[in-house]
Amino acid sequence: MNGTETNISVSPDNLLQVRDIKKYFSVKTGLGATKKWLKAVDGVSFDVKKESVFALVGESGCGKSTVARLVLKLLDLTSGRIIFKGKDISAINGGDLQSFRRAVQIVFQDPFAALNPRMRIVDALSEPFKIHNIAPGSEIKDRVVELLNKVGLNAEVLSKYPHEFSGGQRQRICIARALAVSPELIVADEPLSALDVSIQAQILNLLQEIKKTSGISMVFISHDLRVVRYLSDEVAVMYLGRIVETGKTDDLFAAPKHPYTELLLSSAPKLKYSFQHAPGESRLPVDSSDMPGAVDVPPGCPFHTRCHRRFGPCDQISPELGKSGESSVACHLYKTS
Repeated sequence: MNGTETNISVSPDNLLQVRDIKKYFSVKTGLGATKKWLKAVDGVSFDVKKESVFALVGESGCGKSTVARLVLKLLDLTSGRIIFKGKDISAINGGDLQSFRRAVQIVFQDPFAALNPRMRIVDALSEPFKIHNIAPGSEIKDRVVELLNKVGLNAEVLSKYPHEFSGGQRQRICIARALAVSPELIVADEPLSALDVSIQAQILNLLQEIKKTSGISMVFISHDLRVVRYLSDEVAVMYLGRIVETGKTDDLFAAPKHPYTELLLSSAPKLKYSFQHAPGESRLPVDSSDMPGAVDVPPGCPFHTRCHRRFGPCDQISPELGKSGESSVACHLYKTS
């Protein structure tokens, strides 16, 4: 499927601008059947400001990790545009691509799979310096030790192999590797979900410290709203490949607008809120069952099959994401512009 041009006004305040990106995967069907598409990402737009954390939240399968891989240029877009520092990343190659790879780093979900089991830690952390020609060979070991100190480890780990570390220690090493090239943006794809709960707080505090001291921006992918509230500046809520609500973190948690956002907040442990509604509205229960698939997305609002606040247009008309106060929401309950 061919992409289409999308005009983007580049803002100096935004490090990353994502506009109407789509990623469709063809789905095998029976002989003679109509070809179907799995719409993993279906028209997502957002901006990541410099020195800020932008979080993408939603249930498993909503398309969060696919967005991360598109931003990292690990997958090709079906359509749409991604602008990093004023350049369309779909068009870059050669030296520009290498510069992009240095500027944008990833911290993966599974620290057990992210490190080469045959490489000592000193070798794994030395690689980025060599690949990007950042430091002379005589200085690399000292630079590696500095990185380890930043993430709470020391020189004693240099000669060890990944299997000798706990999950939390491995994730610290992965974060150190991402920091080695002094990136401007880190994409953290569920970096805590594979860790024990007792370790998650330590890694979260480390990420918070990086946020405060480094000036690095982050795209933070998570389904854990407690973590998102603690770390992020802005939040976008995804459902079936689309963003249904976005806004500043404090605003979204204080007064969620979309019924799906309410569902997520209501389901999160230790997040107890008295949601604010427009005058005359009552809070209705939201059914958490019967989630459609990304291949056969229902007509109208994709969430209407689970929403007890649906009314007339919800079954037939898909709402556009538009401004509602300081936030943006894709819901017929709100007049958007």
